[in-house]
Amino acid sequence: MTKIAKLKPGDRVRAIRELIGLTQKEFAEVLGVDLTQLKNIEYKRNRVTEDFYETIGRTLPELLPWFVYEGPLTLEELQQSQSNLCKVAAARIEAGLIPEGYFAEVTFKDGDKEDR
Repeated sequence: MTKIAKLKPGDRVRAIRELIGLTQKEFAEVLGVDLTQLKNIEYKRNRVTEDFYETIGRTLPELLPWFVYEGPLTLEELQQSQSNLCKVAAARIEAGLIPEGYFAEVTFKDGDKEDR
């Protein structure tokens, strides 16, 4: 199995935004953060703060492990989330709208964490 290099936090922010299908402006509004802050994080000019991690966790709880350390992510957890944005992510994954280069498609195939 080929090991993929870890993404930087800014790359993961962008990946989550693209997975959900939002523009930077829309994502900043949904998160309640300043657009400039979001852009600076995505372009890796600023580090992700603890507050930003907390915001992602509050808004997209099932995506938090993947955001923090590229931890496991299952389609089933996204589908069952209380977060509508996580449900949007699940629907886009099912439709094959996974941003290229960020997520390994195998991550979403069956939701069985023990196979990883």
